[in-house]
Amino acid sequence: MKEYDMMFMNIITPLHNGSGEGVGIVDNSIMRERTTQFPVIQSTSIKGVLRDEYKSSSDVIPMFGPEGNRASVHAGAISFGDGNIFAFPVRSVKGCFVWVTSPLVLWRLYQKISIVGESMSILLQSLKDLIENIHSPAATAKICPLGADEILFEVAAADKKLLLEEFPISCEGSAVLEVFAKKMGDVIFRDENECFFKNFIKKLVVLDDDAFRYFVTNATEIIPNIEIGENGTTVDGTLRYTEYLPSETIMYSTLTFDKAKNRDRHLVDPNKVKEKFVEFFQNNIQNIQIGGNETTGKGIVKLTLAGGNNSND
Repeated sequence: MKEYDMMFMNIITPLHNGSGEGVGIVDNSIMRERTTQFPVIQSTSIKGVLRDEYKSSSDVIPMFGPEGNRASVHAGAISFGDGNIFAFPVRSVKGCFVWVTSPLVLWRLYQKISIVGESMSILLQSLKDLIENIHSPAATAKICPLGADEILFEVAAADKKLLLEEFPISCEGSAVLEVFAKKMGDVIFRDENECFFKNFIKKLVVLDDDAFRYFVTNATEIIPNIEIGENGTTVDGTLRYTEYLPSETIMYSTLTFDKAKNRDRHLVDPNKVKEKFVEFFQNNIQNIQIGGNETTGKGIVKLTLAGGNNSND
């Protein structure tokens, strides 16, 4: 019997999950989906980092599978999905920044939460209500009424708009978005102080899919890097531009727990795979580092397990 969970990833410091090739002036681009150009973190990167955190446990091999030239002997009991985008921070003329998402992003999230199961039913219902009340393409963005005074800018008499980067965007309040934002914020920021949680439920904005794609492809951080030689000066020809997902980006990944695949006497109890992982996670894992430039403090991510239930598979 398989079990499922969902892990939310709140990016604390800019994260570079490289694609291995550059685009335009950018030498080192982040990984993106081919069809949508939405940012993505490979499941192998997530699994590798969590495996390293879990290595102090005697169950690491049955849970994650063997490494190196023994990797083909058997699979691990835990499967990780790719890290998908949920909300992306965009600079706002008023309110500093907002988190943007889109109908397609929300629909994908709904599908994943449906897999996780009953323990997320309250969030699932509020997300379903939101999806039924939005459409893409949409003439106006959706904002939480609670945050209107903090993020809307009066561009003309009685005409308030959302100003993201240099773009004025018409918007309207959505009560169902606010309900969803409160429930989602409670999952993602459950351990954070109340002030930051209130900030999230005021600043979650639903854009149409095309506008969302524009911002996730054009509003990432591009940072120059150079190599310094032994004499303390720049080494010629070493200037490189690297793309990063900005701080406050929110991603998520699905986790699948199955019985361990090996047959030896150290096999983890198949009924306790998820239980053992969740226990270790809660006691030992709060933050991880993903991607490149770890030595400069990049890629620090705060993790939160949402909680799931059994499947009849």
